[in-house]
Amino acid sequence: MIPIGDDNTCRRGNAVINWILIALNILVFIFIQKFGLDDYVTLALAAIPEEILSGRRLFTLITSQFTHAGFAHLIGNMMFLGIFGDNVECRIGKLRYILLYLISGTIGMLLQILLAALAGGAALQMPLVGASAAISGVLATYLVLFPGNRVVVLLFYFIPTTFSAWFVIVTWFLMQILGGLSGLTAIQNGGTAYFAHIGGFLSAYLWGKSYKKKELKRIAEWRKSRTAGYSDGFYWWIVDDD
Repeated sequence: MIPIGDDNTCRRGNAVINWILIALNILVFIFIQKFGLDDYVTLALAAIPEEILSGRRLFTLITSQFTHAGFAHLIGNMMFLGIFGDNVECRIGKLRYILLYLISGTIGMLLQILLAALAGGAALQMPLVGASAAISGVLATYLVLFPGNRVVVLLFYFIPTTFSAWFVIVTWFLMQILGGLSGLTAIQNGGTAYFAHIGGFLSAYLWGKSYKKKELKRIAEWRKSRTAGYSDGFYWWIVDDD
């Protein structure tokens, strides 16, 4: 399933950070990676498990989130970010959205690096690039905050169909788990970093649940205060009428 649209509850122009993140990813790919052709630069921006585990070049946990392996990798990630990111940013705010992107992306990378450490050998030298772990965090937060939204997807690449966000995102996540489990024995051969997706998703899902709980508490307190205000006003009106 390829998502191509959703119920957009965010006013146009409000999701500034989401558009900046998309622009940064595209600009890095075009001007710094030279359309993905400069392997030296791509490798310099990538997170290498062995280096991270030894405490070297830790900044690549961030730079790798804006680096992509090719056009298809970039376009796929930016489609997901463009469709799901704006609603999330408008709901949680700009600062939280930046932190969500960077922290869930970093946690996802670290989980993949942990698996590489357990596998050993060539897996420790395998470069990690892509915004997928960060975007997985965005998807998890979208699932928590907008489970009933409708998402338009392309079935078999050309049939537009509408499903609930809950169905689309949970299906996507299950595919990551299946991909990760099936690729455990081949983790040294590269390919999709499924556990980076899983780590980013789970960390953001837990945070999203906590955020929504606090959000509902604030709403309940606000409603309670409004109700108390109306009660006081009504009482005053009756007394005054006497």
